[in-house]
Amino acid sequence: MQKKHTGFTLIELLLYVAIFSILISTVMFIAFSSVAQRAHNQAVAEVDYQGEIAMNQITQQIRNASTVNAPTPGNTLTSLSINTPTSSNNPTIYDLYNDGSRYRLRIREGSAGTSNYLTNNKVTLSNLSFRYLAVTGGRDSIKVQFTISSYNPSNLGEIQYSKTFYGTGTLR
Repeated sequence: MQKKHTGFTLIELLLYVAIFSILISTVMFIAFSSVAQRAHNQAVAEVDYQGEIAMNQITQQIRNASTVNAPTPGNTLTSLSINTPTSSNNPTIYDLYNDGSRYRLRIREGSAGTSNYLTNNKVTLSNLSFRYLAVTGGRDSIKVQFTISSYNPSNLGEIQYSKTFYGTGTLR
């Protein structure tokens, strides 16, 4: 009488382990790719949002300004000083501020210099410039430019994202 052997042969067992390993590796790759893509999308969204908000506020303040203190016509500076119709806010100054780990866009209003940040701690700002474009017989403008990057102290590749913003505010 012949005994019937139940179970797997060594070849079958190795084949099952190989198929299982391939499946698990594929699932892990997809999961890690999804997490990395999500982190990148969040960095892009944060940079875009912070840049648009900052640019809109600066150009709106320029349009409402009564005078520009600095830069002088034809010159470019890394800060902007304007006077607004609300005298308690004069001067209103936009500049870069290093908070110890990143550069942030700062607004200071009034002689007491009350400071607020226009960018949050998830981004860092660079290449800030204000160029005063004087127009003979027309309305003067201030050209604004800055670069915002996602704040990435650990240097993760999926979080690295930068964008340069351009805008112009014309004095009324």
